[in-house]
Amino acid sequence: MAYEHNVQWVPHGWNTAIGLAADLQMSAAMPVARYVEYLTPSPYIEEIISEPFKVDADGFLPIPEKPGLGVTLNRDAMKKYGV
Repeated sequence: MAYEHNVQWVPHGWNTAIGLAADLQMSAAMPVARYVEYLTPSPYIEEIISEPFKVDADGFLPIPEKPGLGVTLNRDAMKKYGV
């Protein structure tokens, strides 16, 4: 609906790195999405993937380019947090 009505859409990736990765992928496919909101610091975002998200020089999170959502889970951290 946001696209059909030319309304900017901003997802909130506040839950885990998996949700943030999904929000980034979905935003990349949505012409009316320019931002993804997320919280930091958060162990559920920063520790449960093996390569944490890093803001680039322009202040943006690069969209993961690996297959699927583009992230690899850190199994030890997932056990630690019960994810």
